[in-house]
Amino acid sequence: MKDETDLELAKRLAIEAGKILAAQRKNNSVPEDVTKRKAYGEVADRLSHNFLMDEFAKARPNDLVLSEEGTDPTARLNSARCWIIDPLDGTFYFANNRNDFAVHIALWERDSNAPANISVAAVSMPVFETIYDTSSVKVAAKSNDVPRLLVSGSRPPSQMPQLTAAFDEKFGGLEIKSVGSVGAKVVQILDGHADVYVHTTGFYEWDVAAPLGIAIAGGLAVTDILGNPLKLNQENVRVENVIICRPELLKVVLQAVS
Repeated sequence: MKDETDLELAKRLAIEAGKILAAQRKNNSVPEDVTKRKAYGEVADRLSHNFLMDEFAKARPNDLVLSEEGTDPTARLNSARCWIIDPLDGTFYFANNRNDFAVHIALWERDSNAPANISVAAVSMPVFETIYDTSSVKVAAKSNDVPRLLVSGSRPPSQMPQLTAAFDEKFGGLEIKSVGSVGAKVVQILDGHADVYVHTTGFYEWDVAAPLGIAIAGGLAVTDILGNPLKLNQENVRVENVIICRPELLKVVLQAVS
C-alpha cells in the first residue's frame, strides 16, 4: 500500500500471511496419515513465503529479504536494511493441527539504535487472529508465583537440571511447558502465561528476529546465555542460544545456564 511506514507494512504482511496459513488449513485439512504432514506443512510455508516476497518486491523493492524459505541474499551484509522473516515459524506444529505457530516479520537496520538493530517487528498468531508488534505490546505486571519456563518439546535446553535446581531454591519450584514457535513462546510471556524461555541447542536468525523485537518492546530481557545482547544480520545466520524472560528473573537464569 502507498506510503506505508515500515511498521505498518510489517503488521499488514504478518496479518495477511497469517490469513493465508489459516485458509490453507481450513481448505485443506491436516492429513490423517502422519507421513504426509511434513509435505503439507511445506506447502503452507511456501505459500506464505511467495506472498511475502511478492509484497516486499512491490512495497520495498530496494530492500533485501532474508527468509527461511528463500536464498540468502549475501549482499545484505553490506546493506543498510534487511528484512528477516519466517513465513511460518513452527511448521511442524502447523502440520500437526496445533495452534502454536506464527508469522515473523522483522526489519534490521544498520543505523538503528534498537537492540540487535531490529527497528521494527511484528508477530502474528493466525489461529487467534492476533498481532504483536514493536509499538503496542505490553508485558504483564509480574512473574507468576511459581515461574513458568517455556521450552521446545523436541529440543529442551541441556541445562534443565541446573535451571530446575536454581528455581527450586529461589522460588520453590518451576513449571515447565512445551510450546512450538519462538513467536508463540514470547507471546505466552507477554500475555502473562509464562515467564522464561531458554533455548541452547541452536536455531536461526529468522526464528528469533521478530520475537526478539516484540520481547524487548514489551520490557523483557533478551540475551545469550552469557548475558550478552544478540547480533543479527550476520554472515552465519545460526543463533546458538537465547534467553528471553522477565527482567527480574534474568540473574537466576544466567547463573543456572552459564
